[in-house]
Amino acid sequence: MAHLTISLTDSAKAYIDEQIASGRYTTADELFTALIEQEQEQQAKQKVNAMLRSSIQKGNAIEATDEWWETQREQLIQQFPAQP
Repeated sequence: MAHLTISLTDSAKAYIDEQIASGRYTTADELFTALIEQEQEQQAKQKVNAMLRSSIQKGNAIEATDEWWETQREQLIQQFPAQP
């Protein structure tokens, strides 16, 4: 496991402390991991949306069936593997 040291503003540290005190997260590590996973998911969604827009603009419309979405999902999972 890698270690990282960061500097935070007082308000950012207070936010982290509030999140831990609320019971939503048990450690700062858990909070940061959740934030990173959310960002990765958001980027994956943006990539899919960009692909769809590009295809539509080129006139290469596709039928987004359940099978197509599952294929896209599997490809994104491979690109952004779960963190241990």
